[in-house]
Amino acid sequence: MDLFCSPILAPMSRTGAPLIVVTALLCGFAGCGDSEPAQQSTEPQRLTAAERAAAASGHDAIRSYCRRLGLHLAGRGDRPGVRVQRRAIAGARSLARLALRKPDAPYAAAQTIRQLAGDTAEDLEGTNCSARLVVELERGL
Repeated sequence: MDLFCSPILAPMSRTGAPLIVVTALLCGFAGCGDSEPAQQSTEPQRLTAAERAAAASGHDAIRSYCRRLGLHLAGRGDRPGVRVQRRAIAGARSLARLALRKPDAPYAAAQTIRQLAGDTAEDLEGTNCSARLVVELERGL
């Protein structure tokens, strides 16, 4: 039996029937009428060992710089060198990148990587250690 001679499709023109077939095929491939929403990954974010080490190293670099600067300002040590400052800036950038990529990844028992970046920025503001480090950290928040 010819598709166009079918009693169901008889009232349609010869161009209307192929349009229905093409539309039905496209909807089948595209998922038209699919009532189930796309499932998002519920996988919890986790830091890799390298990311955890980078976060710890970055945090330590920031603390070391601020400790040295504090000693210098108190007259008990030399001003931190450019190398120490660059290491602290790189550490702040590393924390900010991690906070952007995996904000909810646990860093410590009760602290996410984003909270670490935020808490560190807040601590720096309170000590007036370095406005630049605060800016770098806030890029991840």
